[in-house]
Amino acid sequence: LPSPGPMNFPVPWRALLPIDAVSVVTGPSNRHLKELADATGATVDISGEGETPETLSDKICTISGAVEQKEAACRRIVDKLRGLQEVADQEPGVFVVIVPSCAAPMVVGQKGAQIKEVIELSGAEISVGKENIIGMLDQPIGITGTGGQVVSAVSKINAILQDLADRGKLQPSDFRYRPGMVREGGMQMDSGGPRGNVVSGGNPRTHAKFVVATQVAGWIIGKQGRHIRELQENSGAHIQVMKEGEVPPGVSPTDRVVEIGGRPDAKAEGIQIVMMAVDSMPALAAPRETPMLIPKVLTTDSEIKDVQQMSGAEVEVRDLPGYDEALCTLLGSIEARIKAAQRFLIRIEEVVEGGGGDGFAGGAPARRPAYAAREEPHSLPVESRAPAPASATPRREEPAAVTDT
Repeated sequence: LPSPGPMNFPVPWRALLPIDAVSVVTGPSNRHLKELADATGATVDISGEGETPETLSDKICTISGAVEQKEAACRRIVDKLRGLQEVADQEPGVFVVIVPSCAAPMVVGQKGAQIKEVIELSGAEISVGKENIIGMLDQPIGITGTGGQVVSAVSKINAILQDLADRGKLQPSDFRYRPGMVREGGMQMDSGGPRGNVVSGGNPRTHAKFVVATQVAGWIIGKQGRHIRELQENSGAHIQVMKEGEVPPGVSPTDRVVEIGGRPDAKAEGIQIVMMAVDSMPALAAPRETPMLIPKVLTTDSEIKDVQQMSGAEVEVRDLPGYDEALCTLLGSIEARIKAAQRFLIRIEEVVEGGGGDGFAGGAPARRPAYAAREEPHSLPVESRAPAPASATPRREEPAAVTDT
């Protein structure tokens, strides 16, 4: 488990509260909540109307405060639920917490190592949901055990989230329900969050394309293609690493092109997951720049200024003579770079949907560069978005050597 460090913002603990348990936890006129706050120092909020999707029958219980305060408040709430479930002291009861879906792979860890450690240290049984809660960008995690085991597991899971927040990989907005951010068939984010915005239509033939070093390409692929498969399963995107040498002139011949395709929402999710995975790559200082191939029609001064203002990232453009794309280097924090990359994706989709513009014809780029004509064998088709499996995105696996077969 991560060691405590400087805190970015205190992560709130969130859990699902069955509707028939709300009155037990809150009491008449919220008297129990006030007593709980007085006794523990924590703040406990129960979601009201419009603060959860209509499809969710449960309420969301949010606990805020210092870690000790949240633990004390969580224990009292767990005890109330156990009483409602008529569970004896040493009998196992069930408690369900929710975590941002973008953080679920890190909670699980490489080959499930992180969540296994939580299970071993807490003594609780833990089941990580494989699907997002309908209408939300969160996944449920079921915890079964005694009151002490459950609270211990909740604390350890949230310690992982706190570590991610302290490293800038989670924002306060990731812990709030945002209506309209999810639509049927996928994700849709607003420009206020780290995942940017996504147009509702889109052309599945368009791709987000990044240039990475060979070592980074090996990390994305993973041993026997395992990592790239997990990245695809977690995002719903089609991710492929092009063959060595399939890069335009002006780009190092030892670099590789990574293409992210699929539905617009899956591509946006794929951008985030791939960029965050690269950012957490071991034996590599967190990169402060992300090279991306962008159609030249979208590299005018006004387009670049729009991306920079929206994302907070800096964008450096380098022309690639003889190609329809330019090399744009995104500079800044991981959140800013993700926003910038997704903003470029939006513009690509909008231009394609609009029937073109200079450099586009028939709803597709006028000329697909030769270097993108073939795909790397290390790619797997993904037909639909599958949330994080039990062996979610690795964080500590050593980069695999890149080989072409």
